[in-house]
Amino acid sequence: MTENGRLRVETLGPLRVYAGAREIALGPPKQRAVFAVLALSDNSLVPRDDLIDRLWGAEPPATAVGSVHTYVSGLRRALADSGDPLTSTGAGYLLPLDPEGLDARVAERLAARARADRERAPAAALDAYDRALACWRSGSVLGGLPGPFAVEYRAWASDLRLRLLMERAELLLGLDRPTGVADGLRAQVAAHPYDERLRALLMTALSRSGRTADALAQYRHLRTVLAEDLGIAPSAELRDLNSSILAENGRPRTPADPRPPAAAPVVPAQLPHGVGAFVGRAEPVGQVLEAARTAADGEGAGQGGVPGIVMIVGVGGIGKTALAVHCAHRLADAYPDGQLYLNLRGFDPKQPVRASADSLHHLLTSLNVTDIPAGHEQRAALWRSIVRDKRMLIVLDNADSAERVEDLLPGAGPSFTIVTSRNRLSGLAVRHSARRVTLPPFSVPESLELLSASIGSGRVGAELGAARRLAGLCDGLPLALRIASEQATAGPSARIADLVADLEDVRHRLDALQMPDDELYSVRGVLSWSYARLDTAGAHAFRTLGLLPGPTIRPEATAALLDLPVPAAAAALRNLAAQHLVETAGTGYRMHELTRLYAEELCLGAETDASRRRALERLLHWYVEALTPDRPGQRPTRYVPEWDDAAPLVRTAQRIGRHTEAWQLARLLHDRRVAAGQSGDAGDWVRLLRTGLRSAELLGDKRAQALLLHRLSAACSRLGDDGADRGGTALRRLREALALARADGDTHREGLALFGLAQVHGATGASPVQVRDLAVQALARLRESGTAEAAEVSAFLGALDAGPRHASERDPVRRAG
Repeated sequence: MTENGRLRVETLGPLRVYAGAREIALGPPKQRAVFAVLALSDNSLVPRDDLIDRLWGAEPPATAVGSVHTYVSGLRRALADSGDPLTSTGAGYLLPLDPEGLDARVAERLAARARADRERAPAAALDAYDRALACWRSGSVLGGLPGPFAVEYRAWASDLRLRLLMERAELLLGLDRPTGVADGLRAQVAAHPYDERLRALLMTALSRSGRTADALAQYRHLRTVLAEDLGIAPSAELRDLNSSILAENGRPRTPADPRPPAAAPVVPAQLPHGVGAFVGRAEPVGQVLEAARTAADGEGAGQGGVPGIVMIVGVGGIGKTALAVHCAHRLADAYPDGQLYLNLRGFDPKQPVRASADSLHHLLTSLNVTDIPAGHEQRAALWRSIVRDKRMLIVLDNADSAERVEDLLPGAGPSFTIVTSRNRLSGLAVRHSARRVTLPPFSVPESLELLSASIGSGRVGAELGAARRLAGLCDGLPLALRIASEQATAGPSARIADLVADLEDVRHRLDALQMPDDELYSVRGVLSWSYARLDTAGAHAFRTLGLLPGPTIRPEATAALLDLPVPAAAAALRNLAAQHLVETAGTGYRMHELTRLYAEELCLGAETDASRRRALERLLHWYVEALTPDRPGQRPTRYVPEWDDAAPLVRTAQRIGRHTEAWQLARLLHDRRVAAGQSGDAGDWVRLLRTGLRSAELLGDKRAQALLLHRLSAACSRLGDDGADRGGTALRRLREALALARADGDTHREGLALFGLAQVHGATGASPVQVRDLAVQALARLRESGTAEAAEVSAFLGALDAGPRHASERDPVRRAG
């Protein structure tokens, strides 16, 4: 540990970590790369998926999640003697570090101090520059570390060092101290042959050091390189510098450019009109504006500051373009050199994706460039050269991949870029440290705000309940809400409730969320564009997930549904999440209802009846296995489905005739709910158990009927004051079960029925003597049959004999569960 009790981390060279004077061995390269990512995340939580992106890029191996756990465990062991600052949550990993113990942050702080002192205290500024540059050590930055994050960080560190060297050179030349400046800059020219600012500084330093010939040779070399590689000439500023050097040394200044002066160029202002009623989105808007402010404070990418790139990502129809345009209009005044907008058509069914060369042509012509190179690389280099020192706002809409965007990004400078996509664009996050803003569905208040803005607050207020239900049926998807609003205003007498009634029919909900005069302006159409971009395996996975009866998607259940190993199923889910066709939720995933309906529609059309049935049978079998109480040698499971998952599972099993799974799931789900202490609507669970009981009756399985009747009696007794005699339904069903068991001579079922009667009588205020007598009979029958429920009855009797200690214990059904 350092004196202040923190680790010291060096990243501007080979990665090294120290606790005091002792260097910590971090382990193999990939494990060291994990540490580098966490250390350089500025004390922010790094989500697991982002960590995987930064280690492996857009195509991680199926074992990536397990490998990350292994590397984190290894780092914890390595840092054990240092207080183990590495922490993890269900959301990701965090490595809190003192910024003064991280060389990169020290260099940035010293650079900021140097810039602040340049005018008022140049000597102090020069000292700060020297100390900042001294943070770089011999050896490659993060040398030997694999992964795209390390590659991007090396580029960032190199660019920051170059910027500091040039700023230091400018300061020394301003102080008329050119000695030694040229030698420090010359080594950088080979690595940055097109950088005109670097070349201008070198020419100035050489000229002022009495090396005029060398200065003029630098200009000639740059002019040749630009002409041969990019098809352009040096800038007017550099030509003027060359002429001034010639004039100062006794030769006449030649005209920099014989062409007549051109008219003042038009400043581009290409932002499209925003949506008519932009509502909600306070948090995402704040994130975009904060990213722009942070980038501006840090002077932009490649200048030791924060890269000026933000990605707005989310499923089709979620409002990405609306948010981007809204934020761009709010930011426009801060970018006086112009605002550019370019639709990359990444998900347009009517037009092909815009090629990068075409995009560069559009951007260059927008900046009044008339002599555009033919080659793609030359266009990209010219674009970066022109925009480098401009303060522009650039909106790149509907990108289908990071690669489509990268050549369109400014190489450095004060510009700010907003990119929208349905993909995660991991490459931009990894290689360019772009900030990702993921749009969620609208909340209910936001949905109601949009509906009020579209069809009038009076109508929404008059049918508030229907409006809330409409928001739910539209899944909070802004596109769906706008289509619904348009339909609700189709006639003066149209009611929100009528539209809700149409949408309640799941078979035709997607049909209803479509404009009659524009088939593409529909939820189905928007989702189809994302689906069309999936490969064969991804498309099959997406379709088959439409069979899931509940919203929760677990990798293990997906593996059963798709008949794949769990790692392969997890990889398939990550791929769909990258396309925003599913979203992460805790340790699993979720699929929005409209998306699930579309997937189910595709599945019904593309998969055979037999394949759909086999998939559901595998899924139901997995749930039964996963919910069965742990047995010796079996890996324990703690999964307790929520009601939204539990009820559809049982109904699906019964619907396809898998009655054994139906009654087993009804029993297991109820038992897990009780064991986990989950509350909820007792009526829901009564209906679930009755569904399972119906399947047991169809099978003629009397043991199953007894087990379910026992649980049904407890659930019925909890219904309380629901209009029926308390416990009356439960008592009738239990007496039926008791009669059946005695007729069959089944002591186990008889014991269960007697125990159920004891519980219900206890809950309904019957005589303690009667309750105890029933429980004693139940215990005798269950001991006779040798079943585990005998212990439960013994505990019940013990509680009766001890007597209730407080009011909540007067309900033996609640105590027994």
